[in-house]
Amino acid sequence: MAEVRIEHVFKRFGAVTAVDDFNLVVKDGEFVSILGPSGCGKTTTLRMIAGFERATEGTISIGEHVVSSSETGTFVPPEDRDIGMVFQSYAVWPHMTVAENVGYPLKIKKVPKEERERRVQAMLDLVHLGEYGKRYPNQLSGGQQQRVSLARALVAEPGLLLLDEPLSNLDAKLRESMRFEILEIQKKTGITVVYVTHDQSEAMAMSDRVVVMSMGVVQQIGAPHEIYTSPANKMVADFIGLINFLDGEVKGDRIFLVGNDSHSWANKNGLEGEVTVAVRPESITMSADGGEFCGVVTHRFYLGDSVDFRVDVNGHIVRVIKKGSDIEAFPDGSTVYLDFDQVMFFKRN
Repeated sequence: MAEVRIEHVFKRFGAVTAVDDFNLVVKDGEFVSILGPSGCGKTTTLRMIAGFERATEGTISIGEHVVSSSETGTFVPPEDRDIGMVFQSYAVWPHMTVAENVGYPLKIKKVPKEERERRVQAMLDLVHLGEYGKRYPNQLSGGQQQRVSLARALVAEPGLLLLDEPLSNLDAKLRESMRFEILEIQKKTGITVVYVTHDQSEAMAMSDRVVVMSMGVVQQIGAPHEIYTSPANKMVADFIGLINFLDGEVKGDRIFLVGNDSHSWANKNGLEGEVTVAVRPESITMSADGGEFCGVVTHRFYLGDSVDFRVDVNGHIVRVIKKGSDIEAFPDGSTVYLDFDQVMFFKRN
């Protein structure tokens, strides 16, 4: 397997800096996701690791080999980087059978036919397509075609697997099941994975660590629970999960919601003036018996396993998530009381 080291990497397209001073070490056998909105530079970063784009500045190493260096002029082409690549578009060849698609990298490497067939079958079994070797891609579902693409990327036993939005073309239910299949395969093979996605649920469910990017800049790197519970800034807090952003203000050494003096928090970070009070919907306790804030239920959205409430607290619309059985306990127009847990504070822009 392979460690990936990215040091002070920049990518510029004319006057536009698509990736700005990217630094990351992906440990051998680790699953790391690069997460961010469209246009943030995540796919460009992956393409530089793969060798499809040349970095403007910086150094990229895979295993013990420097594959890209602006200082020495080193640039190793993709086919010599010991990587497997899975694309969003599946990229399977329609004129080849499933087995021929998967075996193509081995054929290029002139692996003997008997050994090639053995390895192809083993890989098809791994991705749960053991009986599909003689079929053609047009006889497969989207999820099955993506498994073919994954098997082809893994069959040559590369040290590094790169995946670029591989599930975005699948429907929601299949996308969820494929997450766990990919993760299961990664655990079985022990391969190092760099996974690009705009879907925070994918990144949170699959990754050992997540790299959050915005406008070409890394905002935070950490384990999923670290990024979720201790976001580095407002952008990360907003992009990872659901969250309420409420207008707050500093008065002395306390922080208050604007227009509400019923409860306050200690100003432990020394913020000044206008601030944003942030709290996740599931971190709010709602009851009819009293609490930090009094509000009125304005809307309820029943989602089966949960209810998504909107509560007006002196002009602040607060989103609260409760279990589905609470749908009748808090009807529209009812007075409720909220207690905030795990509150975060950011300087208001």
